Amino acid sequence: NMLAMYKTMKPKFDEVFFVAPVKGEACEYENVMCVDNEALVYSDSDGMEDVVTKIAKRLRHHFFEDPTVLSDDKLVVALNRLVDMESLRADGKQATILEEKFGIRAAGAAAAADNAVNKMSDSLPTSDKAPLVINGKTYHIFQASPPHTASTVLNNFLIGMFEPGAEYSFMVYNKERTIRRHDKDVAIDDGHIVTKTHILDLMGLYKQYRNKFDEILFVVANRGVNPETRIDASLCQYNNVLCVEYEELLYSDEHGREMVVRGLAAKLKDRFNFLFGDHLDLMDSFRLNNAVTRLQQMDQATKSMADQPFTVSDTMFGVHGGHRNRDGSEMLGSSRSDESGKLFYCGGAPGLNRKEFKYSTFGLFLANTLFPEFEGKIEYQPGQPLVNTAIPLTEDTLNQATSNDILIMHSHQKCEILSLAAFPGRQLHVNAEFYDMHPLHLLNPNGEFTQNYLPPGEQSYIIGPHEDTRRSIRIPYCSMKLWYLHKTRPAESILPKIIDPTQKPRNTKEHFLLYINSHYIEYRERAARALSEIGTIHTAGKCQGNWEVQPPPKPDGSPEQCEPFEDSLRPPSILPVSASSDRDTQGHNSNLFSKYRFALVMENADAPGYVSEKILDAFLAGSIPVYFGSRMVFDVFNPRAFVFFDLDIPQQALGQIQFLEQNPSEYERMLNEPIIANEEVLEKYFSWDETVGNGALKQRIRHMMGLPYDII
Repeated sequence: NMLAMYKTMKPKFDEVFFVAPVKGEACEYENVMCVDNEALVYSDSDGMEDVVTKIAKRLRHHFFEDPTVLSDDKLVVALNRLVDMESLRADGKQATILEEKFGIRAAGAAAAADNAVNKMSDSLPTSDKAPLVINGKTYHIFQASPPHTASTVLNNFLIGMFEPGAEYSFMVYNKERTIRRHDKDVAIDDGHIVTKTHILDLMGLYKQYRNKFDEILFVVANRGVNPETRIDASLCQYNNVLCVEYEELLYSDEHGREMVVRGLAAKLKDRFNFLFGDHLDLMDSFRLNNAVTRLQQMDQATKSMADQPFTVSDTMFGVHGGHRNRDGSEMLGSSRSDESGKLFYCGGAPGLNRKEFKYSTFGLFLANTLFPEFEGKIEYQPGQPLVNTAIPLTEDTLNQATSNDILIMHSHQKCEILSLAAFPGRQLHVNAEFYDMHPLHLLNPNGEFTQNYLPPGEQSYIIGPHEDTRRSIRIPYCSMKLWYLHKTRPAESILPKIIDPTQKPRNTKEHFLLYINSHYIEYRERAARALSEIGTIHTAGKCQGNWEVQPPPKPDGSPEQCEPFEDSLRPPSILPVSASSDRDTQGHNSNLFSKYRFALVMENADAPGYVSEKILDAFLAGSIPVYFGSRMVFDVFNPRAFVFFDLDIPQQALGQIQFLEQNPSEYERMLNEPIIANEEVLEKYFSWDETVGNGALKQRIRHMMGLPYDII
């Protein structure tokens, strides 16, 4: 009923066209094109191409004055779609795809129902696009590489070889592993051949999609020796995995581009000969030319977008504005833009004892991981000077900032620029604590900043204990501190100690419990005193469990210091020890705790989203934490790996600790518990880059800030 359909659709569109294999009065309307059944019949690839050409010509004549609406590229797409349909019908095994993608209930039933299309033999489907079925087998190719490995070049090469003219498909980092194409979700088995991803869990991908295809192939780009830009070398040994090096993807002229294509095609042919063999000639000159053309178009798109902000992306080739060179030279495929983003930073706490105020660089170690394409790197090696090329924000440097840049603001503390609204680019506020929890947060008049406060400006974003909003993501400080330690102490394998149960540290069990604090918190002092009744506790710092003596408030509002016991009044089960000799070179407490079965690590306050580095220090030392603070700790760490000291029912924790002291096997059981409970926790709170949880947190932060994730 075309008239009824027209009335329904006309309010939504300027024009409504009908194309139908029917005859009758309706064919006389100017917006109706009727096609005879005979015009749709073909018996070979030449006949298929002839059908497509003739129908397109009639469509142009009937509806479209603009010849570009149905360009030759569109005809290739239409031809490829028919090839896909016929390949699946010939296979006879892909009923689901036939029905969902092509509207065909089954190959035999459809042919009998309309008698419009004759089934073609296996040898007939030939066009630019490779068939979806090779030698009776379905297959899919994952281009799965770490970022910054020229994976965009590799991906466009593969698309050029197997499905030229197709937009690139990208699998994102979320629980569902959604595949996106042109801002729309698509299915893995919708007929496309190549999917790009930075998910490096090849075994997991294989297991997830093995039931949808006969063969799953992986093509991976590696770079250098950094584990963040390489996959596990053992994976490259599998016959369905092809690993190539970054240098094999570089070219600087047209001849170099052709050599890259030929080299990669030869590797593809050799590695995947078990599937393609003589059934698909990967060294065919026509196919190689398609790949060269695709890379040439990618390079042109890259150059045309060079002056655009990085946030501007191209859905055809997966390149972005300001896409930078892969090695700093003038390489085709990634011309450098003078407008590429820079990192600025500010914010620091000018304590009373500081001789010279300095901005904190803590957030830059996170920023370099989150925004590797931005200029401004920070590196630290123990015993070496800090190397920092990020730009401190001052009245002078503000003039250098553009809308492409990012400001890393540390904890909303002191910055020379009084109004951060003057910064023209994005801002990421790296907040360890709530504004009104820390006395040195100078920008907190009358305690007006709360956990829900967002700095003014639509381009200001926060990571920290704040509630999740469209401009903030709740991330506990312990996660930030772990990543900072991972980047600044690379030789110590900090990260695996927390996330890999097989590398969990173990204490020496030499002593019962260590308590390290100097700031007075009454409930913390009470807990220490109660624990001293179970066994001898050691204290490092001014706090010794002397809760009865509350120090007077300090005039400057800084935290009150504990009053130690006089030697004659100190209980014999409380023993002060020297901390200075056991702390590591950076003053961290993890070395101190390593001799103790338990570590008393209680927060300064119970505030939503606030889990500091204290519990992390205990875990890194292999000691069992005795913790109090936000209940968020149960979402971050395995509840069976620590003791929660509930202030409302302290006897519960005290009884549990006493039980563990009296039952060594139960203590061992807790000591052997994983620190992180499951993969979902890793993805949610610790996946700062692709080596952990597939970079889910990194993607989430970039998405919040409107930055693309699929970077070269």
